[in-house]
Amino acid sequence: MNTLLRRTVYLVAGLALASTPVRSAPHAPAAVLTSCKGVVTVIQAGTAGAASFGLPLGDGDEVKTGAGGEAEIMFAAGNWVQIGPNSSMKIKGRPGDATEKPADEAKAGGKSGNFEVVQTFLKLKSSDGTSSITGLRSGEKPSRLEPVSPGQGRVRANRPVFRWKSEDPSLELRLTIYADRAEIWHTDVTGVTTLAYPADAPPLAPGRTYAWTLETTDPLVSPPLRTPATFFEVLAPADAKMLDTDLSALDANRPGPVTYHLTRASLFFDRGLVDDAIAETESAVSADPENDSLHTILSRLYAEAGRSRDALAELEKAKP
Repeated sequence: MNTLLRRTVYLVAGLALASTPVRSAPHAPAAVLTSCKGVVTVIQAGTAGAASFGLPLGDGDEVKTGAGGEAEIMFAAGNWVQIGPNSSMKIKGRPGDATEKPADEAKAGGKSGNFEVVQTFLKLKSSDGTSSITGLRSGEKPSRLEPVSPGQGRVRANRPVFRWKSEDPSLELRLTIYADRAEIWHTDVTGVTTLAYPADAPPLAPGRTYAWTLETTDPLVSPPLRTPATFFEVLAPADAKMLDTDLSALDANRPGPVTYHLTRASLFFDRGLVDDAIAETESAVSADPENDSLHTILSRLYAEAGRSRDALAELEKAKP
């Protein structure tokens, strides 16, 4: 795990989960609520309250759905269960177990990723971590040239695709890649906002930190534009193999769209693949656009990738 991601994981690991209408389960819950639509109630310690996305569940907790309600639960054993309308499910004592009442409409799935990884990722929804993003609102002027990806994390391929935003796509730009503060490759581009690292360029090695910048080359552009250095690292082959194994296990017993994309995002984030985590979280948001916690998570990921304007825009979509 690279230094940038390790710092982020340590940060979010120390944050408490966002407050919920009912009590939270202990630090090592048996399950977690990964999707919640319509009328869904959770009974904990004899007290009923509205369910919420990311709520940890423990021994004896019961999840009930009303007419039109749906919920999805991921268990510590790595399996997941979908609960249909007018159903209920009680969590057993052993982590990963559950019992169903006879009238339940539930669909169970097999192993779907790492439960602890998903738990850590869900902590990104904590409102405590958004203060640094909201602080950007005052005094920040939009840049005419912004890097998008790779953004302050790892990439899966050693021939990454570079993407950026430009208010004027006709700008003449130079894209430069550095390693150990020395330039290893550059190219000039015009009229595009994306570029695949070509096969004839120097190969990028796993475990080595690289940086890339964009700058204008036209002397008539004054003042000249230059992006800050954006760092990335190529994922090691062993990590890539383990990731593929986890993704294949998830696809073999695919859960609902929110849990599916949330789990994929968690697996990517755990390995420092911030851009891939962003793409999966964007898909989760599309599947559940009214989920404020997902908007907050996506905002935090944008900020981690250095995409300040996108982070602020996404945070505005979450209700106060």
